[in-house]
Amino acid sequence: MYSTKFTFLLLLCLIIPFSLRLMKYEPYPAILLPSGPQIVKKHQGSIKMEFKQLFGINPNGHWKRIEPKEFMHPAPAAYLTNLTLKNMGFKELKPHLFNGKYKLVNHFFRFQRSNSPNLNTTELRVWLKQRLAKSGYQTSKIRVSTYVNTISTANGEIIKRELKKEKYYDLD
Repeated sequence: MYSTKFTFLLLLCLIIPFSLRLMKYEPYPAILLPSGPQIVKKHQGSIKMEFKQLFGINPNGHWKRIEPKEFMHPAPAAYLTNLTLKNMGFKELKPHLFNGKYKLVNHFFRFQRSNSPNLNTTELRVWLKQRLAKSGYQTSKIRVSTYVNTISTANGEIIKRELKKEKYYDLD
């Protein structure tokens, strides 16, 4: 009986953060819930995988894919994936929960409404420009392209590759 009560109490304590996470709102400080591996759906003998790539303008004026290892050195190249997934570090403000009516709710979600983008954004732009210049690219623009590969489950070959979305960042 003790185990059932404890389990029910734990469920009640974690259901609120879980529901907030499902709505893309997580309070600060947060109980971070594990997200686990991605689920890949198989459809007619193939799967679709989405990935992002970073492009810069080479000295000839053409877009060229940026090698993550070269661009991120001495940081691990895997950090570039997180950077592209999080809008290259440029913050996009989320709307107020409940339109800002409740001060306590706004206090807990204050990290999402931070109004200090000027200093952080200029530092980010300088950092990106330095990385681009170090890699031999022009420092005016950077592009993040999202591709979707359709992969055959029978032999593992890429059947189709399509461009889903492109986002350009002006660094000047």
